[in-house]
Amino acid sequence: MKESTLLKLALITSLLGILIILFISEKTEIPSSDIKSINKNLLNKEVQITALVENVIETPGLYILTVKDNSASIKVIVFKEDPINITENSIIEIIGTVTEYKNQTEIIAKEIII
Repeated sequence: MKESTLLKLALITSLLGILIILFISEKTEIPSSDIKSINKNLLNKEVQITALVENVIETPGLYILTVKDNSASIKVIVFKEDPINITENSIIEIIGTVTEYKNQTEIIAKEIII
């Protein structure tokens, strides 16, 4: 087989693979969770919650949010990459990773929708 034909075939196969991965990632959605169901069994897993902001603490490098829904409350850590405008008593949607800090379950936010 010619080298140019093999190169074209490899390029087409690579592009098709990338398109399939993009399509699958768009269709994959994280199910929304209740805060009460977030526990140590979900460590390092991604979760999505909708909650009311009870408290906002700003430190030099991050925000510490205490959020609650009808079932429980949890701390959410938001690193200060971009300034955010989150106020108490606002309802936000959070997508993040479940972690543990000082024996407490927390969420490290990846995305916040206000």
